[in-house]
Amino acid sequence: MRRMIFCLVVLAGFGLPVAAQDLRGHGGPVGALDAGQGVLVSGGFDTRAILWDLDTATARNVTRFHDGNVTAVRLLPTGDFVTAGQDGRLVIWHADGRDPQFATAAGASAVASLGVSPDGAQVAAGYWDGRVLRLDLGTQQATEFQAHSDRVTGLGYLPDGDLVTVGGDLLLVRWTPQSDLAFRQSLPDLPNGLAITDSGVAVIFADGALRLYDDAGAFMAERFLADRPLVSVTARTDTIAAASVDGSVWLLASDDLTPRHTFTAAAGPVWALAMTDTQVFSSGADGVIRRWSLDGDDLERFVPDAAPAFDDGSRGAEVWKNCAVCHSLEPDDHSMAGPSLHGILGRPIATQSGYDYSEALQELDIIWTAETISELFTYGPETYTPGSRMPEQRIGAPEDREALVAYLQRVTDAQD
Repeated sequence: MRRMIFCLVVLAGFGLPVAAQDLRGHGGPVGALDAGQGVLVSGGFDTRAILWDLDTATARNVTRFHDGNVTAVRLLPTGDFVTAGQDGRLVIWHADGRDPQFATAAGASAVASLGVSPDGAQVAAGYWDGRVLRLDLGTQQATEFQAHSDRVTGLGYLPDGDLVTVGGDLLLVRWTPQSDLAFRQSLPDLPNGLAITDSGVAVIFADGALRLYDDAGAFMAERFLADRPLVSVTARTDTIAAASVDGSVWLLASDDLTPRHTFTAAAGPVWALAMTDTQVFSSGADGVIRRWSLDGDDLERFVPDAAPAFDDGSRGAEVWKNCAVCHSLEPDDHSMAGPSLHGILGRPIATQSGYDYSEALQELDIIWTAETISELFTYGPETYTPGSRMPEQRIGAPEDREALVAYLQRVTDAQD
């Protein structure tokens, strides 16, 4: 039976209103977001999909089902949600996230994009090999067709139920509900995604442009936003949000692409965006899902190049940045996805008070030493601490493992 792990992640508010708190729970980059109905669903490189309650700023459930990255997520009108992955699978989840209703078989190609029909009866998935799969949620029957000769970089349903796709073959295509070709339009550059707006189809490109097409494929407007590729886009009501590989985000009018606000959301690529009527959500390499107002204001005052706590300029501190996504170094601070690692050296595994460890971890007989920490990152958590909630990761260079251990020791000594 495929292993599924669920846990509740409670976020640290640090005195901020709940609606201003960022969402922390992934153990690596987050590349997929969707928001609505008071919830947000996220998919990460750590194989996790998390269903978040936006009113309480908590994760209702953390699920691990896919083999590899969760590459796309979508909410359904019923409150249920769908995830797709590097393993080529589509999984339909109940609203509480605890049990999948249905999962397709693993595929030979990864899913690159997802869309949900306006009536919520069908999900469409675009694959790296150019195929599109349509899944009828009532009958759980799937049909597929070859939509592009290269990766399907984006897709979405028009209000009348027709499907629009863009691909690595530089084509914008519209398909009828029977998957018949309605039109095919050549594109001027590589498309990296699309969003359906009130005015038509907004497409982001590798040349840094956002272009708007009507539902017949006719070009309407363009806006060059950057000299670097745009990598994520979303739209709601009269607003489009687009982001680039350098962390910049633009909010634009959906009818003529007039810029409204610009802000920096990350120190690197913004891999995913989502939007509600009041907020924009962004995610990237550090695993944090950040909230922004529709005026582009950071609701938790994000500083993109801020140094991590206890940064002493060492190689160990640099390696620690990857751990800091899920762990604090403050004593008894278990507000992130994982427990505090303060004083970890010499401590038996799963013994920090105040953290809810998995039963599998509590049954292990490990003392954390320089040697065992090094072994953890040599072999990876799946092998060394099976059954833990820690995402699979390794540190290949022995000198980096040594530097991390030395750093943890220095931090503990400095605090005690």
